[in-house]
Amino acid sequence: MTTSEHGAHAGALRIADSRLWETFGSIGLLSAYRGLAPWPYTNWGRAARRSLMRADVTVPGWLVHLFRAGGGTLPSFLLPVPSSARQPDLADEIALLREVSPARVREELERWFPQGVPVEVRPLYADPGARIADLCAFLPRYVRAALAPYEASLRTVTDDDILLRARVLATQGPDRLLGTLNGAVSRRGDVLRLHTGPPGRIAVKADISRIVLVPLVFGRGASLLGFAPNGVAAVSYQAEGAAVLACEIRPGRRAGGRAGGRADEGADEPARGDRLEILLGRSRAGVVRGLVAPTTTSDLAAMLGLAPSTVSEHLTSLVAAGVVRRRRTGVRVLYELDASGVALLRHLDNRRRVNAPSYETT
Repeated sequence: MTTSEHGAHAGALRIADSRLWETFGSIGLLSAYRGLAPWPYTNWGRAARRSLMRADVTVPGWLVHLFRAGGGTLPSFLLPVPSSARQPDLADEIALLREVSPARVREELERWFPQGVPVEVRPLYADPGARIADLCAFLPRYVRAALAPYEASLRTVTDDDILLRARVLATQGPDRLLGTLNGAVSRRGDVLRLHTGPPGRIAVKADISRIVLVPLVFGRGASLLGFAPNGVAAVSYQAEGAAVLACEIRPGRRAGGRAGGRADEGADEPARGDRLEILLGRSRAGVVRGLVAPTTTSDLAAMLGLAPSTVSEHLTSLVAAGVVRRRRTGVRVLYELDASGVALLRHLDNRRRVNAPSYETT
């Protein structure tokens, strides 16, 4: 997406929650990982698959194929731009989804698949109205089976993240806010660029007047981008605090509360079959996985739900081992995987695509 300098001021940015986008994010995660989902989603993914099977709820095949074909993103006709006017309601967002015209569905699918709509998606292309109606009936059933037990925790995480980003926007400005989004939005001169789908993919659309930032606890499963007719674009980003899903707590209770204790206490038991966690332990493996992009100690701690002192201790050991690189940028100290760290992650975490260290790319 390109926008001129006026599109970069604080008034052109807002942050909004969306239950529909979060739901699609979780579906994207299950679609991307046929086996165990990566930390911190492993426990949730295992429980969600069991619940969906017991409830006889199956994700539509065409939706799974769209996620996989798009590298974790979806056509924008499935993604109404969220409103920040009030607490989001899934039923209201599903009602907007029902209003999508068949012509728009076919037009976007033809743009997505210029060589021809694949057989997996043809049911949607042939009868958009019926398939969207089926999707609207499926979504509440999916939420009840896979997400309802975690709803209170999910809302708390996204509410906290929105407050954090809003404070950054108000006190430090839009450029600093965009710098905290781990690549969802970047700026080059007077141009803002929205990044969606596989690494390196940039969505370009003219005449954008405002950007809505949508935090997702399940942001690792999806990179979503939606457009509204009034010139508003919405883009998802990974919310901080997703580690709440890694803790074995009663549904609806957030780690760190009085009943659950600290998120990083007693939570280092590796997931079965997770080779990186077996080698390093769950917390340190989470730190390694969190360093696929340069980040600070405090940002990494917030993202993982660990104490900053715990993250600092892990980083010190990883730097000494030669798998993590430390560098200073202005007043910030950034950490990222060194070449050997990337090789380690590629070898032991082959469910994830890992790019070369940023300082080795041009």
